[in-house]
Amino acid sequence: MPRLQGLIFDLDGTLVDSAPDLRQALNAMLEGHGRRTVGLDETKRMVGDGMIPLVTRAFEATGGVPENFDSYTAAKIFIDHYRGLPADPVQIYPGAREALEGFCRSGIPLGICTNKQESATLRLLQELDLVRCFVFVAGGDTFPVHKPNPGHVTGVMEKLPASAEGCVMIGDSPNDVLAAHGAGIPCIAVTHGYGMEMEKIGADRLIDGFGELESALSELGFEIYGHFR
Repeated sequence: MPRLQGLIFDLDGTLVDSAPDLRQALNAMLEGHGRRTVGLDETKRMVGDGMIPLVTRAFEATGGVPENFDSYTAAKIFIDHYRGLPADPVQIYPGAREALEGFCRSGIPLGICTNKQESATLRLLQELDLVRCFVFVAGGDTFPVHKPNPGHVTGVMEKLPASAEGCVMIGDSPNDVLAAHGAGIPCIAVTHGYGMEMEKIGADRLIDGFGELESALSELGFEIYGHFR
């Protein structure tokens, strides 16, 4: 049974429910452009590929992308609104903090691999008192590539460090599965996230919550030294 050398987590939809805050920031941006607001379910369907695709999809859903659309300016406006929102510990999914702290106590290095901007990711993790759990945090702009490109995952693996034989990705979307498998590691998907039709995204295991993570890792053949509860 191989030893678990590292775990890589997605952020939005996996560890934290950022959709309400993302929706609030998107709606502030859209209202500034005379657009209708978007709902929570709409927002969840837009998430997963980074800030620029997110704001572009918001315009597409509310009347189409404007002529001479400047995606970078729109993303900056969105980010400014998003940064003004205080982090709320209620965003953390049940059991996530306890699982992260348990793995840390067991000496298993943890990483973040998210398409959210690195600075926004670090700010959120700091405000939620989660940043201390991670050896390395990679946002969508940390490396030249981002998920579903496997280079995003391999970049985090190198920083932990962890080999492909001893590392697992935990996410909630097809991008997470594609990036993990491209990097040669298995992916466990949480069903509480923003991914659609979870049984079809090709994850190696599906879990309904973090209380099932230890058993899913064992089913994949990994040995966890120590007790992380």
